[in-house]
Amino acid sequence: MGVRSTLWTSRSAARSAPVSWSTLSQDRSWRRGLATARPSSGMLRRYRRLFAVAAFVLLAAPLVVGLVYPDGAASILMEGRTPASAPRAPVDSADWFGLPKQIDAYLQDHIGLRQALLRAHREVSKPLFGSYKVLMGRGGRMFYLGNEMVVQSAGLVMRDRAVAQSTDLLARMNGELRARGIRFLVAPPPNASSVYTDDLPLRAQNAGRPTEYDLLLASLAAKGVPAIDLRPVLKKARAGGSLFYMHDTHWSFRGALVAFNAIVEADSHPGWRLDPSSALGPPVVRKGGDMARALGLQDNIWEYTENLTVPPGKKVPLPDDDFIETFDKPGPKILIFGDSLTLDFFPPMLLQHVGSVIWIHHEYCGFDWRVIDELRPDEVWWMPGERIFLCQHSPIGFPQATKGIEEEKAPMGLGRPADALEDRATVRQ
Repeated sequence: MGVRSTLWTSRSAARSAPVSWSTLSQDRSWRRGLATARPSSGMLRRYRRLFAVAAFVLLAAPLVVGLVYPDGAASILMEGRTPASAPRAPVDSADWFGLPKQIDAYLQDHIGLRQALLRAHREVSKPLFGSYKVLMGRGGRMFYLGNEMVVQSAGLVMRDRAVAQSTDLLARMNGELRARGIRFLVAPPPNASSVYTDDLPLRAQNAGRPTEYDLLLASLAAKGVPAIDLRPVLKKARAGGSLFYMHDTHWSFRGALVAFNAIVEADSHPGWRLDPSSALGPPVVRKGGDMARALGLQDNIWEYTENLTVPPGKKVPLPDDDFIETFDKPGPKILIFGDSLTLDFFPPMLLQHVGSVIWIHHEYCGFDWRVIDELRPDEVWWMPGERIFLCQHSPIGFPQATKGIEEEKAPMGLGRPADALEDRATVRQ
């Protein structure tokens, strides 16, 4: 008890004396302290102004650079995506609701210093967030998980309504082309996960389930639309060399050549086949790939591959980065509606036997149909890759845009893919 009283007394004594407000009001020393702080406060205000100017410059720099020296479409293509087109004038309420998304997508793709900002974001976020939608398979082969590619190949996603509507649209396109005397062939390049199935983890392999690729081909056959399944011929040719890059979402030139030979055979042009021994060069080292780049491993991994030896033709640019490639010689004119899996692969191979090749991005079936009558091709090859071969639009100016598929609309309920490696990637390395 005595100890507690002593402690309590010592603590009480240690407390400050009670404050007298009258004394405090007479003591002006605290004001002098504030007065001495005024110069530093003014300095702080000046620094704030400098910080504000610096922040404005940092925020405005991408916009100014985007106007003066934009990155251009190539920087978007390197990511494996389709550059967002300029927003179109809305004509109805649905267009008005979709306009903000179109504007946002366009500004994101056309802001200056875009690649530098993306690299900085990748380096900062990689240690924090890890994976970039890449599945590591056997032997170090990478599989892209975006666009539902792996689950699509495994038969775990089946958008049968979208497949049916895509089939109907392709069948009507076939009818319109036949009426013009133009041959039509559907030849979708498969996913790497549909060819190198046994390199996937067991949980991701197809256990006999039908896929959207199966359903599309069966539906096209029922409607009499010429189509070819490229999966069996590619699987059979795996022993001859790598058909898809190990660290990239694209097939190799060997894989494209195997598919090309199968297509021209099915298209009644066996004389157009190319011999791999002469069309492909010796093995060379290829560093990285789009998936390796997304993981920040571009300079750390490599593989051997073979490049195409046949020369490219002269390119005549068309709007929206489409083009005509030619040697200025007579011959058939082939129009390819495709993506990055045909962009730099098929025109040089075709030019060894045809007069010119027209390459136009498929735009998820929303391309301008009027190019058919303007360019008058002899044949049309429909070749969007498996991961993006479902239609989301009807061709602009298509003469039979009926039965619920409206011009420039996406009634299938599929959002336009926005993954970083999704589409139209340039493969010029």
